[in-house]
Amino acid sequence: MKKNYSKKKSAFSLIELSIVLIIIGLLIAGITGGASLIKSSELRSVIGEARGYAVAVNAFFTQYDALPGDFATSIASGDVVGNQNSRIEYATLSEGTEAWRDLKTAGAIDSILTITNANTAQSPGVNIPSSKTKSNGWAFDSDNASLKNYVVITGAIIGGADANNSLINGSFKSTGALLPTDALSIDAKTDDGKANSGKVLGVQSTCYSGATYTVATTTKVCPVAFNIDVNS
Repeated sequence: MKKNYSKKKSAFSLIELSIVLIIIGLLIAGITGGASLIKSSELRSVIGEARGYAVAVNAFFTQYDALPGDFATSIASGDVVGNQNSRIEYATLSEGTEAWRDLKTAGAIDSILTITNANTAQSPGVNIPSSKTKSNGWAFDSDNASLKNYVVITGAIIGGADANNSLINGSFKSTGALLPTDALSIDAKTDDGKANSGKVLGVQSTCYSGATYTVATTTKVCPVAFNIDVNS
């Protein structure tokens, strides 16, 4: 007589499936949370860097009673002196790039840079200080309308001689550094959350419309300017 043996079928129980789904959910939450923490850290670093350069400018002013780059007295070898009109104008006499030489000479920053004429392209980490955010750097400019001075986070700065050669005025030489959503986050945390007013400004029409950052844009189109005027 033949015996019939039934093969036992193995499968996940509902409890086992639930455990697997919980583990997957925890992994997804951990990855998402980690990305959020990294993003928050990057934005805090941008705010911290801008404040640090504001402190450096104030320290220079306290020492020389003039703004770096704008100072009409040479304090370093190779210095191109400014016109001392209380504005750090990016293009005028290359004040926006020469400011870094002055700050380094005064001991206000420790960056070692290759300072070049403002008409030439500027690379983060080479000609201008790099930011902790990838591929970005910092440069100075003055707003023609308000006459206020700013340090600007930007991508690589475009070269080319231009009468309106500027980071925040006229023919823009600055390039996108941050997402509009990130620019808004920084502005809201440190200022009024409006792109066209206050101490933090969006730069270029692709970054904002009126007072509103173009948060629907998912590419880095925003250079962002931070006011660094003495006693601001």
